[in-house]
Amino acid sequence: MTAADERPVAVVTGGTAGIGLEVCRRLEADGYRALPVGRTSARYGADVSDPAAVEAVAARVLADTGRVDALVTCAGIVGRSELATAAPDDLVHQVEVNLLGTMYSCRAFAPALSAGGGSIVTVSSSIAASPQAGVSAYAAAKGGVETFTRALALELAPDGVRVNAVRPSLVESRIWIESGMDPADYRALLDRRAAEYPLGRVGRPEDVAAAVAFLVSADAAWITGVILPVDGGSGLVGR
Repeated sequence: MTAADERPVAVVTGGTAGIGLEVCRRLEADGYRALPVGRTSARYGADVSDPAAVEAVAARVLADTGRVDALVTCAGIVGRSELATAAPDDLVHQVEVNLLGTMYSCRAFAPALSAGGGSIVTVSSSIAASPQAGVSAYAAAKGGVETFTRALALELAPDGVRVNAVRPSLVESRIWIESGMDPADYRALLDRRAAEYPLGRVGRPEDVAAAVAFLVSADAAWITGVILPVDGGSGLVGR
């Protein structure tokens, strides 16, 4: 076995782009072997809303590495979802990816994490605490992620597995543009929110990655069931 094979293993869903990609980079820098899971992942391709696909990826990861020390669930989608006009299938898809995808991922990797006393970090959103019109399904799903995180922390505590969440506010990412938002409107949103946030800017993927890195580290060994805002103080002003 090589030295690289002996590194702790972190599985990152949605790890091929955006926040998930930055989480992989940060954990690699911290000494982890970070494995990105997602629809475009070369070796660990899966749609997290498909429980069978997630179980298959978990089996492949264990076959490849023999261990899982951390799981970070970054996979998610954003979409406009006014209740009166949204198609039922669109509402369901938001919940399937953002909430059920998180649950399926935790279920698939929990046995391996329990074997070594690992750590799970889920990714919520400030929208769970400060809902906004037009993203009702997304807000509901992320609120569910937070409640699920706390409940799972209690379930897995006897196995020595810690479960926490990060709650980012607006972060520079292509997820909004990929959901159909006009790039000019997105730029205007970033500028407007930067002026509103106490720390004077919106978030960057590396801000969230740093919080994740702390929560999976030994420095957070006595922290579980926590929802950590990563929001530049925006929660203080209801943003």
